[in-house]
Amino acid sequence: MTVRRTSKTKHKDPAFDTKNSRRATPRLTPRERQVLSLVAHGYTSKQIGEKLGISPRTAETHRVNIGRRLGIRNVAQMVRYAIENKL
Repeated sequence: MTVRRTSKTKHKDPAFDTKNSRRATPRLTPRERQVLSLVAHGYTSKQIGEKLGISPRTAETHRVNIGRRLGIRNVAQMVRYAIENKL
């Protein structure tokens, strides 16, 4: 019987980072993490913009990018993700 060794990274998606978390979570930029946290706390794009010193449109763009990276389609799913991942 022959045992074949395979690389642990062979099937890893490079969009996932497991170094700093127990669960594999897609990489978000520090700003996206800030925006996600604020969304989870009920902030609107306008409020996020005011808090972070960015335009509401930029805040909305971050929200869209977060949704795309995480495969999330609405705010409720975004909040759930943030809570489950302690962001």
